Amino acid sequence: MSEALLQAILEFPELDPPRLAYAAWCEEQGDEATKARGEFIRTQIAISQTSLEILNSGGAAGLQNRVKALLDTYGNTWAAPISPFVENYTFVRGFIGLIKLSARSLIDNAAAIFALAPVQHVDLTAVRDVSEDLFAAQQLKKLHSLSMDSCGLYDFHVRLLADSPCVIRIGWLSLANNHLDLGAAEALAESRNLKLLRFAEFRGNPVDPCEQLGFDSGVVVYAWLPPEGEKLEERYGELPWLHRGGSFSRFDY
Repeated sequence: MSEALLQAILEFPELDPPRLAYAAWCEEQGDEATKARGEFIRTQIAISQTSLEILNSGGAAGLQNRVKALLDTYGNTWAAPISPFVENYTFVRGFIGLIKLSARSLIDNAAAIFALAPVQHVDLTAVRDVSEDLFAAQQLKKLHSLSMDSCGLYDFHVRLLADSPCVIRIGWLSLANNHLDLGAAEALAESRNLKLLRFAEFRGNPVDPCEQLGFDSGVVVYAWLPPEGEKLEERYGELPWLHRGGSFSRFDY
């Protein structure tokens, strides 16, 4: 029964009903860890459905505290099947949805990882030396967000990413603290595969073409597009990922 429910979540990770069905099954089981998992799933889904305004005002503090308490008690148990493959993980709406690992580990263990959890968000390390194999991996088609910060990447590597037919669902991309010049941004702009891209991070590179924001007391008071960004839009038209008008949370993409 649980395997069939998990399979439904893996096939339809964007939907809450399969997750809630799994929660109901958990609550019928005899052991405390599994019962608590049901409550955890329901609580995280409730938080995900709470408005950002309420979350920022602390209106969901009780739910968030309960999630933390459950994770502190049972998190390692729930994550045990996937832990050997990853460096870190984050639960999203009751299931592990974000993982951090080396690119080599993802290539070698992708089938096992994606059979265990509805992972849609990945933080990668040590990308540069395996980039060709990485961007040919079919499991990348499951990802909505990808971070490759501080991986020593050059424009060539971003061109491989942009040319890959496996990145068609990515809406959030972070390439911070690499060695990227304007050619990397041009690769994103020219890509036929990154049509859903709405957020890109180039902070800490020789060129950062993305919109810069000015804050006063935590409130954005002005924004400007660097000359490199202006040149890109003159050449390619409007590029949503250059701008910061929407949410910065990767879980919204």
